[in-house]
Amino acid sequence: MSTTAIFIEKRNQSICNVGLELISESKRLLQNNHKVIALYLTHEIDDEEINDISKAGADQIIIYQHELFKNYDTNVYTKALESIVKTYHFDCLLLGSTLIGRDLGPRLSARLHTGLTADATLLAFETENDELRLLATRPALGGNLFATIICPKTKPQMATIRPGVFPVETYDHHQTELIYFNQKIDVKPSVQILNVEKTEKSHTDLTKAKLIVAGGRGVQKSFSTLKEIAQLVGGELAASRAIVDQAIEPKDRLVGQTGTTVRPSVYLASGISGAIQHVSGMDKSELIIAINTDPDALIFDIADISIIADANQVLPILKAELSNQHQHQ
Repeated sequence: MSTTAIFIEKRNQSICNVGLELISESKRLLQNNHKVIALYLTHEIDDEEINDISKAGADQIIIYQHELFKNYDTNVYTKALESIVKTYHFDCLLLGSTLIGRDLGPRLSARLHTGLTADATLLAFETENDELRLLATRPALGGNLFATIICPKTKPQMATIRPGVFPVETYDHHQTELIYFNQKIDVKPSVQILNVEKTEKSHTDLTKAKLIVAGGRGVQKSFSTLKEIAQLVGGELAASRAIVDQAIEPKDRLVGQTGTTVRPSVYLASGISGAIQHVSGMDKSELIIAINTDPDALIFDIADISIIADANQVLPILKAELSNQHQHQ
């Protein structure tokens, strides 16, 4: 039976959603004769977290508990995962393409002498001669095309995958086997953490937003109106690369290949052409409304509702209508 392992990343003492996303997507793609295994490194075992991992579709959870896992340390986590992988010999190993995943993945692949596909946005599996093969797809050549990369000659086949790309499914009454890994960690922390100060953000994480109001180069002078619309509908403001490069909006508002991948219920794209670098970060939105003066704009290829008009003229009308509705509520 082949095995695919997923590293469950923890940040601020809580598990990150990307690990659950990768479990659910692997469970959806793989057949019953494959096992999806969660690698849960923690300084203290949380039954609620174990339950969340199980409901996401994990067939097994390998639990590695040690006080050294309270805070992320590159050397400690690399050594711990190396020990687990060399014990269980997984066919595939997936990590989130987060700050920690991008640090941990390459180091671990070097230790294991195997390949790594970084920053993938699409996963697929195929079986050839009873061997499981991972196909990881990611933007390439400046985002102008997508490349599917395979590393079939070494194991585990590794990839880091962007957060927010896949939904988390719920598998109620799913049977999950718990395995406790007790091997001694033969490494000392290389970093001593003296203090942790959390950066206060004025915005909600875009990956959790249900409604996003986004603007591009075509509405660069109308962002104050976009912000008011976002507030009126209880949504979040987002931007394309052109807006972030001009410092009109901060980088944490960037959606696309080099920013955040989102999948809200509604995505309003104003003055955005639809370049693949932007579309790759929002094309999984449930409803896409696009406003652009160019009838041939690529954004219309994926839009559910297309408005061919100058967004700078449409947005004030939309804001006035929303304001009027709020006054009568």
